[in-house]
Amino acid sequence: MKNSILKTSLNTVLSGLIALPVLFISNTGYAENNTWLPENDHVLVLSYQPNPKIAANEKTEVYSSNNWKKLEPVIQNLLIESSLPGKSHLEQQARQLVFQWANVVENDPTLLSSREASRLKLFKAQLLQKQHRFKEALLELKGIKQNTHLYAQKILIESRIHHIQGQYDKARQSCNQLLNQRLPLFAQLCLIETEALAGQPEKTYKLLGDFKPQYAHSSQEVLNWYHQVAGSIARILSKTFDAQQHFSFNLDQAPNSQWFQWADMALSNGNANLVLTKMKQLNNPDIELEDGLIIRMARAEKILGNNNELQSLAKQRIELRVKRNDRLHAADIAYYYLHIDPQAEQALYWAEKNWQSVKEPADSELLMLARQINQQGVTHEQH
Repeated sequence: MKNSILKTSLNTVLSGLIALPVLFISNTGYAENNTWLPENDHVLVLSYQPNPKIAANEKTEVYSSNNWKKLEPVIQNLLIESSLPGKSHLEQQARQLVFQWANVVENDPTLLSSREASRLKLFKAQLLQKQHRFKEALLELKGIKQNTHLYAQKILIESRIHHIQGQYDKARQSCNQLLNQRLPLFAQLCLIETEALAGQPEKTYKLLGDFKPQYAHSSQEVLNWYHQVAGSIARILSKTFDAQQHFSFNLDQAPNSQWFQWADMALSNGNANLVLTKMKQLNNPDIELEDGLIIRMARAEKILGNNNELQSLAKQRIELRVKRNDRLHAADIAYYYLHIDPQAEQALYWAEKNWQSVKEPADSELLMLARQINQQGVTHEQH
């Protein structure tokens, strides 16, 4: 009965939303919400060097409301930038700052105002989510009240966690709350993505096509998210050419997650040369690209048969992850043993470890392929 009510609610909400005028989110009214959208405008990180060893007599001076006000945009920018190619190391800087402050505020709750404490909780929740510590992240989000201006961001993160865990009833409930925040297009996209993941990709993909004119005239943030959702649903439906096109939207400014999706679809479509050429442009001597980028470049290199440079680098990276039993990178490890150095048992082992934490379409696809090659005893690379 509960599922029936929720799905009826979705149909009612979507039918009502289609008649609503397009929501134009102004920079003034939604400036602080940008951090938590799937894509974003990216800004430079401000310079800040934290000191982990703080003497007792310096504590009051370092941890103050005024200093938090200065530090807050620094952390926000670190989190945004850390999602970009070659910049994941910035997440550790953000983590150090946030967890230091969180420990201090826990011991002295009067240090920050309610608004400031809520922002700190939001930062901490996002970092916990990145570590797959979902229960802890949701606990942090519970501390953000409905009457705060951060509530919409809380809901977006909350619904994202429910999607990752495959908890679609809870995701629907979170998405519906966005309507109360006067964010109908965000609520619409959130609900559409939830229903697609819950088993209705054909219906929701058609809805996205019907709603496309609304999003075409919306803000950049909404439009970015539209293409992410559309690409994910197209991938579920094996519409790989459509998915590649959606994931290519604003790709030059995209986070790693979008690059991964785009590369997977491009490789499935036989565009290995495009993947290698475009992704090599991300590399430069001053940065170290993330494993997820390296293994996809290595896969393209293997398909093209030009040389073995990237495959050797990928091997070094993955062997180190395996030695560390690095479950946070289980998807990368499984991908490597599927597409670059085919080992059916290893691929299945790591795909299953990944699935225990993350249950999104790409992860389902990874697990399904790993199971298939274990049954067949061979790996089939798509060219």
